[in-house]
Amino acid sequence: MGGPAQASPAATVPVDAEDASIGYIKSPMVGTFYRAASPESKPFAEEGTKAVENTVVCIIEAMKIMNEIQAEVKGTVVEALVENGQPVEYGQRLFKIRKA
Repeated sequence: MGGPAQASPAATVPVDAEDASIGYIKSPMVGTFYRAASPESKPFAEEGTKAVENTVVCIIEAMKIMNEIQAEVKGTVVEALVENGQPVEYGQRLFKIRKA
């Protein structure tokens, strides 16, 4: 009976350790997510991209207006969490970033 209760606290330790260096770039609005300025253009941010606070990482289209979204944090992009052309919600995580 005591075995499963002891395993749970140990399982949460690595997550807490990871959270200190990992952050997320979140959507500041509802709209459509675009990784590049046009279908032919290179994505603004890919895995391994170094970013500073004012680095443009994507575009979110809202009400026919293209809004450039800045990283607002210094670090390295670990993963894009949204597919190109996908609708996003306010506060939705767009990118996983390792803080510098």
